[in-house]
Amino acid sequence: MPKIVDALDAAFYATFQNVEPCGKPVLLALDVSGSMGGGSVAGSCLTPREASAAVALVTAATEEDYHIMGFSNRFIPLNISPRMRLDDVVKRISNLPFEATDCALPMIWAREHDINVSAFVTYTDSETWAGNIHPAQALRQYRSEFVGDAKAVVVGMTSSGFTIADPNDRGMLEVVGFDTTAPAVIADFVRA
Repeated sequence: MPKIVDALDAAFYATFQNVEPCGKPVLLALDVSGSMGGGSVAGSCLTPREASAAVALVTAATEEDYHIMGFSNRFIPLNISPRMRLDDVVKRISNLPFEATDCALPMIWAREHDINVSAFVTYTDSETWAGNIHPAQALRQYRSEFVGDAKAVVVGMTSSGFTIADPNDRGMLEVVGFDTTAPAVIADFVRA
């Protein structure tokens, strides 16, 4: 069994060379709440937690300027490096003592810590807003103080009809579900 896991791991890392980076500073925010361990992404055998761990590794391996953070009702650095194994990243983002999910935390944290990013990319499931400020409003506050054209992408890896993005804001994108083309769509949106 370990040989199979090692072979799958090697195949996963080999695909990184096919990913075109967005080339801009990004903040990747992974929902680490308990609900991310249930359900499946796009009919696969992957949970939202496992899929978000894989995306974090791809980002760490392909982008030069990134932050990878975990959030629920708090916001913490995850210290994910491109040399980590996928199963280690899944373990790192599992069983953390978090509660409700507040998707505004990435913008609030970046504003409070003077972090300049071109895009906030949030990976979550269908539980998305439990904070004091709506994520679209938090993004507008961040833009007014830091990066005026900062973008936000919210990826609902499973969905029950959620919405976070302001439909009148061309700098916000919602991705519902997830497949192999999603990272390219997101990178194109961030670059545009």
